[in-house]
Amino acid sequence: MKKNWILGIMCLATYTAAAQETYENAQLATEDLNGTARYIGMGGAMEALGADISTMSTNPAGIGLFRKSWAGVSGGVTFQKGTGEYNPSVLNSVGSFKDNVTNADLNQLGFVYSTQCGQQSWFNLGLNYHKSRNFNMISNALNTLDGLSSVNYMTAARKDMTAARLDDYDEASMMDELNLLVINNYLSTFVTEGEETYYDQIGYRSADAYFGTNKNKGYISEFDVNFSGNFNNRVFLGLSIGLKDVHYNGTTFYDEHLVDANGNDGGEYSFADYREITGTGLNIKFGIIFRPVEESPFRIGAYIHTPTWYDLDCYMGMDARAAFSYQNNDYDNSANVSWDYKYKMTTPWKFGLSLGHTINNMVALGATYEYADYSSIRNKIVFDQDHTIYDRDYDMDRNTKDCLRGVSTVKLGVEVKPVPEVALRMGYNYVSPMYKTDGSKDIYISTDEYYGSNGAYASTYDYTNWKATHRVTFGIGFALTKNLNLDMSYQYSTQKGDYHPFQNLYDSYSGEALNIGTPTRIKNDRHQINATIGYRF
Repeated sequence: MKKNWILGIMCLATYTAAAQETYENAQLATEDLNGTARYIGMGGAMEALGADISTMSTNPAGIGLFRKSWAGVSGGVTFQKGTGEYNPSVLNSVGSFKDNVTNADLNQLGFVYSTQCGQQSWFNLGLNYHKSRNFNMISNALNTLDGLSSVNYMTAARKDMTAARLDDYDEASMMDELNLLVINNYLSTFVTEGEETYYDQIGYRSADAYFGTNKNKGYISEFDVNFSGNFNNRVFLGLSIGLKDVHYNGTTFYDEHLVDANGNDGGEYSFADYREITGTGLNIKFGIIFRPVEESPFRIGAYIHTPTWYDLDCYMGMDARAAFSYQNNDYDNSANVSWDYKYKMTTPWKFGLSLGHTINNMVALGATYEYADYSSIRNKIVFDQDHTIYDRDYDMDRNTKDCLRGVSTVKLGVEVKPVPEVALRMGYNYVSPMYKTDGSKDIYISTDEYYGSNGAYASTYDYTNWKATHRVTFGIGFALTKNLNLDMSYQYSTQKGDYHPFQNLYDSYSGEALNIGTPTRIKNDRHQINATIGYRF
């Protein structure tokens, strides 16, 4: 048996058309509970109560309940429980960081201009800016692998990858970037037996432990323009046009402690991924609120959101390092690759139903139900710099359908005024899981239909299947003067998830487990303090 060593370190910098990967898309498609302190304090359950500028981005008809003009600004601090330090003693990583997971934000800025059109009718115009998504988060996972590894995963997944295919690589096509990094770090090679040359490992390299950490930063902001009306104080209609602005930065560090076939120290494999996504999106929202009984303040709200149509630009960079001994030689090698691409993404439709009731201007009660099917996220491959030539990516859409599902959101809120100048608020949210328990990141989804070789949708092995989200909120409001109000809120959000170091791999014929990673349970606890100053005129 003859071994052909690939010794040169290949630094691949390419541009090609591609679409984004399911697990990254899921982060861009979701929203946080954010807005004014009153809205947050009531858990966002104001889609039927209305008269809060934050309903502009949920049920636009809520702006129709304003009978006076209003302007306000909201700011706050968000922080995550836990450490942000990556420095495990057992592993020497590609990189390390210690980051502050506390950040201050301008969460909302806007106004509503109200004009009375009749004795019981109003027409309102509103403009509002708010942060719909805060990406700032750090998660760490450390666990055993029991003889498995990401190197095994890539080798088994590409047993049929030939030396000729590597020779076919050119700057117009991105072929298996992760595999190239592993080959160039001497962890894998091409083996010749007779006339056949195929991709294989150097000896047998497994791992007994891994450490993975993810750091996300950035936000999605949304600017809404709203047109709404009040008809005879019974029916309220609204329309909002939203423009979203995306700024996302993600960093992944992943280390494996390698062992040989006898369980001896086999060195270390480290991997780092850097990703930046920017772009814009457009959506339209429609809403209605009506009072079925004229003498009662009880009201019912309903709303529908179109998909957000995103045009996005992505820059990605990867670094790999391998340090090990083989045949009495010590190796410490590194390789890197980077590229950028453009793609389009369409989020799902969203539907909502809400109930609201007030009692003697002392108590307000709200409840909201929302549904969005995230398995219907659509991806489009972009072929030019101007986002004008594109085609649907059916393979990635199928992967999205396999990994994601419909999400139900329940929001409950209550406000009590013990005295007219003070309001006490409390709210709760339940958001059902978006990820299927058996969903997984597939880094080998083919784009052969377009390029004749595999595109690199994903640049990391790891992924997390997050479970349900629970939010608890509290708030207090003060009427400082007849027209000036100060509101404050606190929000606690918690979510558990299963971190997977790599996709589980099974034999396509026998179903035999070839490489099954050990998942780690992680948790994302976040706290937010928010304040709003509002003026009615």
